[in-house]
Parts: sequence; C-alpha cells; structure tokens
Amino acid sequence: MSERAPAATGIEIWVRSTDIDGDGIVNNSRFFQFFEQARLEHLTRLRVVVRPRPPGVADRAFTLAETTCRFLAPLRHRDVVRVEAWTSAVGRRSFGLAYRITRPADGSVCATGSSAQVWLDADGRPAELPADIRAALEASVADNGGAVESGGQGVGQSASP
Repeated sequence: MSERAPAATGIEIWVRSTDIDGDGIVNNSRFFQFFEQARLEHLTRLRVVVRPRPPGVADRAFTLAETTCRFLAPLRHRDVVRVEAWTSAVGRRSFGLAYRITRPADGSVCATGSSAQVWLDADGRPAELPADIRAALEASVADNGGAVESGGQGVGQSASP
C-alpha cells in the first residue's frame, strides 16, 4: 500500500509594512504574490519545480493562464497569515491549483483563489504534461484532508518546523 502525500502545502507569512496600501490594508495585488509563494512551495514539494536545476536537466516550463482571488477579509500590517495551495485538477496539458489565506489569530478565511497552469514545449506552445509531472500532480489532487508545512522563505516569513 502506497502512502499518499498530504494534499495541501502551507506556509506562514508576516504581513509587512510594504504590503499595505493607502487605506491601511494589504493591497489586493499582494494576495496574488502570497498565492505565488504557496504555489512555488507546493510545486517544489511535488518536484514539479526543481531549484536549483541539476546540470544537464532541461528546464520545464508552464505558464499561468488564469488566476482568481475572492477577497473575504482585510489583512493589516503585522498579521501572520497561513497560505495554503493544493492541486485541484489535472488535465492533458494543464493543471489547476486552489488557494486559501487564513489568519490563525482569529480563524478568519481572508481570501480564496485559484490558478490554471498550462504546460509548454521548448517553443513555448501548449504541450501534454510529461508523465512524471502528471503522476505527481494526480497523486496530490486535493481531498483537502491534510496539510504539510513547508519552510519559510524570504523576508517576513516564519520558518516552519
């Protein structure tokens, strides 16, 4: 019996002063950056993204075709938020991810979102997902039953144990 990896990848982010707009709340564009950080952690955990790329291994490319965000509660300077990403769908040439931003201090769900990624060939045209990528993504399609911590990166993030 094979062990299934937890579906969601979670990171913690400290809201920085530079994330705040003139209204004193996190600017809407920052939510997409929070999603991006969780996306890269999730895809790194699945080994869809490998950095640094080993010598002699061809770069694997996908592009973001669509991204959405539903803003549910404001975030403010010094809030600590949990951002989760998980695989929501796998197609022939694309895959979907879903996101949730929560504020653990009060349990608020502050935003939800999604993105659609399209795999590209060497000429930048849509291509079928490679077999190993498809397998990793399909194995991680969320039942949303679990989450795995990922190490914090960058200024303002706390390291996870």
